[in-house]
Amino acid sequence: MPAAPSPLADLEGELYEKLPEGRLRCFACGHRCLIPPGRDGVCRVRFNEGGTLKVPFGYVGALHVDPVEKKPFFHALPGARALSFGMLGCDYHCGYCQNWITSQALRDPRAVVPPEEMSASELAALARHHGARIVTSTYNEPLITSEWAVAVFR
Repeated sequence: MPAAPSPLADLEGELYEKLPEGRLRCFACGHRCLIPPGRDGVCRVRFNEGGTLKVPFGYVGALHVDPVEKKPFFHALPGARALSFGMLGCDYHCGYCQNWITSQALRDPRAVVPPEEMSASELAALARHHGARIVTSTYNEPLITSEWAVAVFR
């Protein structure tokens, strides 16, 4: 299946090694995908463009402010608000996924959700505006969007 490059995925990734014949190995998740030129990894968002790993960056597929008690680390800062952001795609294919509309958007045409362009500084400003003391990368496997999460957390 050929890669599905997005105009929002034009950043070179950091977590990969270049291999002979334009191939590359992605290290973002446990799959350690071997990706030939013009193809994508199991997550469908990290892809090989001419021997360079391109990764998702500069958008959100889901964004919400919740009480921290809804998060898996609800004992941290009790009563605090958490700004949660997520992107499209996932390296898992869980049949029971509660975030299927975003995590499987690139794999299943029925799960279409449009991404919203956003900068890391805009996300941080939203967290401040809503009084969110916590920012979380969620709604899909955060490892596959690690370059974006690092930019947001900085």
